[in-house]
Amino acid sequence: MRKFSARQVHLDFHTSQWIPDVGKKFSKEQFQAALKEGNVGSITIFAKCHHGYCYYPTKVGTQHPTMEQGYDLTGAIIEAAHEIGVDAPVYITAGWSALDAETHPEWLMRKKDGSASMLNIDPDASPDTPFPNCSWKNLCLNGKYSEHIKDITREVVDRYKDLDGLFYDICTQGGICYCDDCIAGMKERGYDPENEADGRKYFLEKHLEIMKELGDILHAKYPEATIFFNGCANETYESVITHFEFEDLPTCWGGYNKLLRKTTNLNRFGKEMMGMTGKFHTVWGEFGGYKNPEALKYEALMMAMNGAKCSIGDQMPPSGEMDMETYRIIGHAFRALEKMEPYAYPASSTADVGVYPSANGNSNSGVAVMLLESQIDFHMVKEGDDLTRYKLLILPDMVHLSDSEAERINEFIRGGGSVLFGHKSALKDGKFQLDVGLEYMSDPIFAQDYLNPAKIKLPFGNAPFLCYSGAARVKADEGEILSEIYDPYFDRTYAHYCSHMNTPYRDGPSENPAVVQFGNVIYYAHPLCMLYEQHGAEVFKLLFRSLIHRIYDPQIKVNTPSATRVRLTYQEHEKRYIFHISYVSPIQRAYVVVLEDIVPLISIPVSVRINEKISSVTLVPDRKEIPFVQKDGVVTFTLDRVDAYQAVEIKIED
Repeated sequence: MRKFSARQVHLDFHTSQWIPDVGKKFSKEQFQAALKEGNVGSITIFAKCHHGYCYYPTKVGTQHPTMEQGYDLTGAIIEAAHEIGVDAPVYITAGWSALDAETHPEWLMRKKDGSASMLNIDPDASPDTPFPNCSWKNLCLNGKYSEHIKDITREVVDRYKDLDGLFYDICTQGGICYCDDCIAGMKERGYDPENEADGRKYFLEKHLEIMKELGDILHAKYPEATIFFNGCANETYESVITHFEFEDLPTCWGGYNKLLRKTTNLNRFGKEMMGMTGKFHTVWGEFGGYKNPEALKYEALMMAMNGAKCSIGDQMPPSGEMDMETYRIIGHAFRALEKMEPYAYPASSTADVGVYPSANGNSNSGVAVMLLESQIDFHMVKEGDDLTRYKLLILPDMVHLSDSEAERINEFIRGGGSVLFGHKSALKDGKFQLDVGLEYMSDPIFAQDYLNPAKIKLPFGNAPFLCYSGAARVKADEGEILSEIYDPYFDRTYAHYCSHMNTPYRDGPSENPAVVQFGNVIYYAHPLCMLYEQHGAEVFKLLFRSLIHRIYDPQIKVNTPSATRVRLTYQEHEKRYIFHISYVSPIQRAYVVVLEDIVPLISIPVSVRINEKISSVTLVPDRKEIPFVQKDGVVTFTLDRVDAYQAVEIKIED
């Protein structure tokens, strides 16, 4: 694969047929000035957009009707980018194309009842009804429409020399389709169209086949070119893509806590990773919306901290003239990122905490946030991964294990490794799979109950506190009971209720424990991770963190607010560790998460567990050495100030 820039822009151009003079003001010099101002190394540009129009002379598709016919805007942009050493992969829409949906209704995805699959569209709306944001009809890539996409691909590949790559958008909508082509295809393969599992299997098989064909078309002429299908940044599609791109958009799509889970899941494949955010205040396609420059800089540096390169989304105005304010903001982020590139790529994580994925999405989010807010770095673990790198394994709430994986964890425990597992994790056929002397009695008895910390002393919350979901009921003939369940008098129903909300607890604990410790293993009965994600009570995090500290000595120790994030990476080629620390406090404003006020941390003591002899500790990229002490395998130093983000080189002695 070609060299992969850390500083990329994804330039959308979804332009209505009712807008005149499309591309008329494009200027090579002005475009190049924007890229230089933005410090951009690669820009993904457009060949065909969601409106269904092409921006080059095409024999396969339809050139945009208000663009000068015969003018090659796509080619002009590629030439302008290449002239100043900027890569220009080409974008082709796949699943959304309004013109194709209108002229070829047989290409539409269909629901089981035969109706068209659509996003945010009311087919009975009057022409003057306001059109909702992001409203498109879904096209089926598994049928005859795929031949059109292949033809567009061949045309683009043949037309442009030195093609850097292809990016296909909207590739996995729906997960299942009941159009005539798909029903016929299912039957040909012996699948039952009435069986949803068969339908999903066929959908995936056909998608993988078509994606491979598109890759073959590209790589027959440009073997080093990149190819990516948007929405496919996971192991299912790993064989048909050259790298991973994942849309993050923290402002509107789930905040700033998702990145580490994504990167540790994908890092195992050894491919380049790239986060995608936007210059927009809200989401994709927003004209005239601008993100705070410091927020965009922070996002770019967080991608570097987590081993991902950075793509920032923009949308070119219909005239073809670049918005220079956008590229001033992007340049602010990318100049900071460029300085950090030598310390971020390549680098490997040193995290010694492994987290298995839960069957419950809220539990996955909850455990990640609690660990991040506790300044505990971690990896996501998948079945069969090497466990020898870990000192602690966490199974949050509802982790399903195969017998073989359960035995590997038992062996890990016997070898001295620590395990924290909870609620219904490692549970099969009503029995726990981990050999710790714990018996599963029943699912929760009450919809809500209480947890008394008892032996777990917390800064606050040492009386029984409300758990918004009930605890699994277990029996422990061995081990030390650390915390207790307090039952309510009854569940709140129309027949029995008390006050405005939940029923108070009875005097005295239940016979079933809430938390039990068996040496280096701790079990908790409530779904603590899910509870933290759904209800956010600090007491859940304080309890969870206290349990971890009983069986694990953190690799990194800082005494900082919960919004602090830390990470330690290793660069073997430079024989150095890089310590990363960040502190910002995003706030929810209306429906958008914003990062606005940068409040510095002052005088932060840091200790990092490192066994090798260290020769120097240096602030980077400024290259300012700071005093340190190394004793008993721990390096300690103090950071005078952290303004949103700071990295520190910890150099190993030759």
